[in-house]
Amino acid sequence: MNTSSQSSRKQNTKFLWSFLFLLIALASVWVVMTQAKGFSLKHFLEYIRQTRLRWLLAAFGSMLLYIAFDALMVRCMLKDFGYHRSFFKCVSYAAADIYFSAITPSATGGQPMEAYFMVKDGIPAAISTVVMLSYLLLYTISIVVVGLLSLILIPSSFLAFTRLSRFFILLGVAAQVMLALGYGMLLWNKNLLRKILNWGLKLLVRLHIVRNPERHENRLQRTMDQYAQATVLLKGRRRVLMRAMLLNLAHRCSQILVTVFCFLAGGGALRLAPKLFAIQANVVMGAYCFPIPGSMGATDLLMLDGFSSLMSEQQSANLEILSRFTSFYICVLLCGTLVLIKYALLRLRKNRV
Repeated sequence: MNTSSQSSRKQNTKFLWSFLFLLIALASVWVVMTQAKGFSLKHFLEYIRQTRLRWLLAAFGSMLLYIAFDALMVRCMLKDFGYHRSFFKCVSYAAADIYFSAITPSATGGQPMEAYFMVKDGIPAAISTVVMLSYLLLYTISIVVVGLLSLILIPSSFLAFTRLSRFFILLGVAAQVMLALGYGMLLWNKNLLRKILNWGLKLLVRLHIVRNPERHENRLQRTMDQYAQATVLLKGRRRVLMRAMLLNLAHRCSQILVTVFCFLAGGGALRLAPKLFAIQANVVMGAYCFPIPGSMGATDLLMLDGFSSLMSEQQSANLEILSRFTSFYICVLLCGTLVLIKYALLRLRKNRV
């Protein structure tokens, strides 16, 4: 198979995922509009017209911080390994992670594309792998920490959901704990990662996707040697891991705060903001049980369920649509635009060489 046909197939796959994302997004909005009793487009537009601008701007700013904290975390770790990259380059890495995580099932496409951009910018594959696994581990831990603190400090936020939703939330907690353990094993056990990669390479050879396996095995061996050195270096960097963890917590909280600010923009009472934050944290954990691109549909229904304890169904639907558009759809659109710009810059740089 020649390079042009491989490139064409990759482009078709990306187009397919983007089309599927759009389809599920439209279906999710339709479900919210039809499931919420008393919802009407006229009332929603009136709700938007009456929103408080300062809180709406705060929601949009919090969404931008969600991207920025992701970029800062990656920049922090790369810098510690001796690879100084500008904040704007790291924003492009974060944008690739957020965009491709949103359009692929179980967010499987985000980290590979982020690592791809890193490699294109001269960062060794072994370093990018260590950074990505560290990110996944800390990101997963941050979700569990925020979620469990919400459950402990405001237990009524958990009771705000129906029994089925509570089941998915608890299942989400268990899934995140298992993922954290798995990422930790991959990060610190190079032999396990080597076995997984060797198995993957053999599978690709059997499927006739990869040819000349000896060359790829040698490349894999060199990469694993670099990876082993990188993980050894990482073990002595507790301070940078702590900074990265704090940035991950800020990254997670900034996304949840978008919903809180949208609630306040719509006239919600400030005294209810902590409980709404806790409810949204529970939504995040429960949504991870569903291998749907961007957890669309699942997140929407969990939000409607949790919000209904604080407001009417119509108000819940209005808040859900406004906050979801700000924290997710606009964010994905912005990140997709940044990814296109990054692709264009890479292509321009390649043509100049």
